[in-house]
Amino acid sequence: MYYVNDRPHIGHIYTTILVDVLARHRRMLGDEVFFLTGTDEHGQKIESAAAERGIAPQQLVDEVAPNFENLWKQMGLTQDYFVRTTHQIHKDLVQQRYTELSAKGDIYKAEYEGLYSLSDEAFVTETQVKELQAQGLGHTLTTLKEESYFFRLSAYENWLIQLYERYPEFVRPEFRLNEVKQFVAPNGERGHLQDLSISRTSISWGIPIPGDEKHVVYVWFDALLSYMSACKEGFWPPQVQVIGKDILRFHAIYWPAFLMSMFRQEGDDLHGEFPDRIRQQLPKTILTHGWWLMGDTKISKSLGNIVRPKELLHFGVDAARFFFLREMQIGHDRSFTFEGYMERLNADLANGLGNLASRTISMLHKYRSGEVPSPAAWDEADKEIKELISGTPADYLAKMEQNNYSGALECLWGTLRGLDGYIVKSEPWNLAKHESNSAKLDTVLAQLYRALRMTAVLATPVMPKMCQLLWESLGLEGKVEDERFADIDTQVPAPGPVRDAKQLFARIDREVAAKEIEVMQQAPSQPAKPKLDVPEIRETTDYDTFWKTDLRVGKILDAERVPKSDKLIKMKVDIGLELRTIVGGIGKAYEPEQLVGRSVVVVANLAPRKLMGIESHGMLLCASDNASKPYLIVPSDDALPGFIVK
Repeated sequence: MYYVNDRPHIGHIYTTILVDVLARHRRMLGDEVFFLTGTDEHGQKIESAAAERGIAPQQLVDEVAPNFENLWKQMGLTQDYFVRTTHQIHKDLVQQRYTELSAKGDIYKAEYEGLYSLSDEAFVTETQVKELQAQGLGHTLTTLKEESYFFRLSAYENWLIQLYERYPEFVRPEFRLNEVKQFVAPNGERGHLQDLSISRTSISWGIPIPGDEKHVVYVWFDALLSYMSACKEGFWPPQVQVIGKDILRFHAIYWPAFLMSMFRQEGDDLHGEFPDRIRQQLPKTILTHGWWLMGDTKISKSLGNIVRPKELLHFGVDAARFFFLREMQIGHDRSFTFEGYMERLNADLANGLGNLASRTISMLHKYRSGEVPSPAAWDEADKEIKELISGTPADYLAKMEQNNYSGALECLWGTLRGLDGYIVKSEPWNLAKHESNSAKLDTVLAQLYRALRMTAVLATPVMPKMCQLLWESLGLEGKVEDERFADIDTQVPAPGPVRDAKQLFARIDREVAAKEIEVMQQAPSQPAKPKLDVPEIRETTDYDTFWKTDLRVGKILDAERVPKSDKLIKMKVDIGLELRTIVGGIGKAYEPEQLVGRSVVVVANLAPRKLMGIESHGMLLCASDNASKPYLIVPSDDALPGFIVK
């Protein structure tokens, strides 16, 4: 979940690519996957930024959130759902869970006075103050005194400590778990965990506290629950949540404590043994990565050392995906330079995989008319390379299972380097000169082909487009992403001839590329406002004619896609006086789940008409230009179904 106080940068892109690789990898293991991401849109920073521009906070988040959603689509990421904390379904769940926890006695009202971090949007302890100062964020601290609702976080200290001790997989890598333990119980000493403020009165941009609406739900009780409000039925709890180390405390302490409160039952002893049935409702693993640095400094908006998507993706999406997973060891920080970026891509993609694939396919065409032979003669070098190839899938998959993505890719590229050495030692160009060496040449060519086929499958989650090109060049049919790791057989013969070799990655001219990136960095940070692509204003109509149009506030109670249509959604809409079935052509802009609970404006006196056999009685008002998606016109939250729009 990304806070929408700025456009996406390298940190956002890295995290989401990491999750996308994980999701694709699990699908190829045969798992059913639900991949959730989205935007956190409430809080003081949003309210302040909107006020500076003289616009409503909702307008600000509506401008910024699509930057994330559209970038993920542009990059071909495979998220199943994009949630926004301004969605009604999320607001309803937050208020529901607040009410439940309050009824259990886990929420109380008191006055808070102390230091508040504007960067984290959290009240902080003395220990946290030192951490923020070490990060160069001491300037974001201010003293606040206000009435607040508190969550009894301290009551869950015993269960939290048992969670960390009995289930160390809850936070990975291990040294990040040790940080969490040290915060909850420094040096093993208990009693340091403080209750958590979960509401504010000094801001209004948030979800109102039920029954006390001068308070709004404070950012972490709001944002963390988005994982639950948007989770597809049947997929709770998450197997893994991927986060940056700067928000580890919120996810590894506050989040499990909220869930413990939600799922505990009458009779559970908070001072006794932590129930296994509650552990089963918590995320299995909070996977925590480090920061990308410029030199020794974190890349962040506040420090102005941002690497933006246009620069990062200049060499292609697959190149960025490979670099991120190859360079960063999970949990640790890593410095980023464009020089190092280009060096890695040239070495591993252009000179490594790309060159090996081109040489192999060219030799198959030249020496065997594109047909892939079967091995016919084995010497020691052949046997060694066969063992290397055969052992690679298990080694690679074991490292991926351990979240050692860098190690997995090093394992695979180590095999590719071994194949380069195998070519040098075998000298297939010399073998081809003498018919007596034909069997040996067959073995060399077959081994190279089989290794590339294996590589295409294993590396697909990391480089889906590049591996598909390789797959097709090898003469294989279908989508490589539909293959399963369990079916990898490095010794199975080729099904048919290879095709022409497709270039997987072009070598980067570092001097030229450096100039291109410099030009991008000097370009204005804000994109030019696009020219409106709209029709001319229609002919003038008189007041009496316009007044015949009856516009009403409606609320969508149910929504589902119309079969055999990628555009139409059938909705049940409450317009105050009656329920209506309305079919709208908004399916490319909205998922049905995003619409349920949403207020809309309905043309209520429009004659019914049939769309794909369904009678639609009404029309929803939307805004768009000729090229953009439709944007539903949304009335104020307190406008009731049936209100006249005039």
